[in-house]
Amino acid sequence: MLPFSAARTQPHAVVVGAGLVGCAAALALARAGKRVALLDSGAGANRFAGEWLHPTGAKLLAELGFDPLGATVPHAAGTGFAIFTGGTAEPLLLPYPDSGPAVGCEHHLLVSGIRAAVEREPLIEVFAGFRAAEVAHGFVRAAHPASGRNVAFAPKLVVGADGRQSLVRKALGFPSAPRPVSYMVGLLVDPAALPVNEYGHVFLDGPGPVLAYRIGPDRARVCIDVPTDRVAWVRNSAELVEAYRGAIPPALHEACAKALAGGPPEVAANQLLPRKHFGRGGIALVGDAVGHCHPLCAVGMTVGFQDAVALARAETVEAYSDERRSASRVPELVSTGLYDVFAGRDESAKELRAAVVRMWRKSPAARRDTMRLLAVRDTRRSALLTTFARLMLEAGGGVVRGIARRPLRRTAAALAGFGGWAHWFARESLAR
Repeated sequence: MLPFSAARTQPHAVVVGAGLVGCAAALALARAGKRVALLDSGAGANRFAGEWLHPTGAKLLAELGFDPLGATVPHAAGTGFAIFTGGTAEPLLLPYPDSGPAVGCEHHLLVSGIRAAVEREPLIEVFAGFRAAEVAHGFVRAAHPASGRNVAFAPKLVVGADGRQSLVRKALGFPSAPRPVSYMVGLLVDPAALPVNEYGHVFLDGPGPVLAYRIGPDRARVCIDVPTDRVAWVRNSAELVEAYRGAIPPALHEACAKALAGGPPEVAANQLLPRKHFGRGGIALVGDAVGHCHPLCAVGMTVGFQDAVALARAETVEAYSDERRSASRVPELVSTGLYDVFAGRDESAKELRAAVVRMWRKSPAARRDTMRLLAVRDTRRSALLTTFARLMLEAGGGVVRGIARRPLRRTAAALAGFGGWAHWFARESLAR
C-alpha cells in the first residue's frame, strides 16, 4: 500500500464519491480554503437519476462554479409545476415565487458540468478510478481495481458522498435498510407532447403519479410511478401503457407507447431512508448517503447541495449534523407527505388529494407557500405547520359538505384516516 505522495500536501478532506453532491462538497470545501482529495470510482455516471433542479439548487450550483443555465450543455428552464387532475379540468399552475427558473437537464450532463468546475479548482485533486476500500476516523484507504494500486490518506475530515449504498455510512455503523416505496419507469419523449411549456407536469389520475418535464430543447422525460404491488408492469410494456392510458393526455400517452416500443425503459427503485444520521467524529455524510425519499418533489439534489455548503462552513461534524438535521427535516416531510397524498388509495388520501387541489385553486397564498416549501427555499417548521393546518381544514370541510352524498362508512373512514395523518405529522415534525 502506497501512502499519499510525499510530493503533495496531505489533504484536509477526502470526499468519497464524485457524483453531483460529492463534487459540490469538494468545491465547497475548496472554496473554504481546504485541500481536498476526491475519489471517483467512475460508477453510475450515466444512471437514471435527478434531472429537475429547483431554483434554490440551481443557484447553489452556480455559486459553486457551475451555472447550468449559462452552460452550453443541453437544458431547459422551468418556471413551476402544472398539476393535472384528470378529465377536462384545466391544469393548475404553481409557479415558483420570487426566484429564478428551475433547470431540467440529463443527469450525466449535470455531472460532467460540475466535474469541469472541479478540474479547474487547484485545491482539489481527483483520484480517477479509485474507490474507498477502508474508512475510519482520520484514515481512508482507496483501491484502483484496474491497476491493483492502493493509496492511503490521513485526513482530518472524511466525507461520504457515495450514495444509497454508502460504504462510509456502513463504516459509521448507521442503519442502512431503506423502506421500498415504488418503482420509477423513465422514458424519453418528444417535448411537443407536453401540454404546458416551461413547466414540470404532475398527472394524478393514474395508479401512481406521473411526472414529466423537459430536459433539453428536443427531449423530455416522463417518469411513471409504479406501485410495488404492480411491479409486473415494469417488465410488461403493454400492461404499463394500458394501465396509465387514462392518466395522461392522448398525445403524451402515444409518445410514451412509442418510447416503450423502441426498447426497454430505464427503471429505478424509489426508497425511503429518513435523514437522521449525518456523521460523527471527523466523518460526515452528505446527500443520499444521509438518507433519501421519493423523487416526486425533486428535493434530493438541492438538499444535497445544501449539505455540502453547510459542511464546508461548519467547525465540526457535530455542528454540521445539528444544523442539517433540523434544516433538512421539512423538505423531507413535504416530499414524503405529498407523495403519500398523491399516491394513496384509502379514503383519507383521496379526500386530502382533492382538498390540496381545491386549496391551491382557491388560495394564491397557499400556492406560494407550498412552492416555497417544495423548492427548499423555506425550511421553517412553522411554515410547514401552517400549510398542513390549512390542508386539514380544507379536507375536513370537504368531508362535512359531502356527508349527504357519501356513504357513512366512507365518511367515517376518511375522518379516521385524518386522525392518522395528524398523528404522523405531529410525531414527525415536532420530534427533535
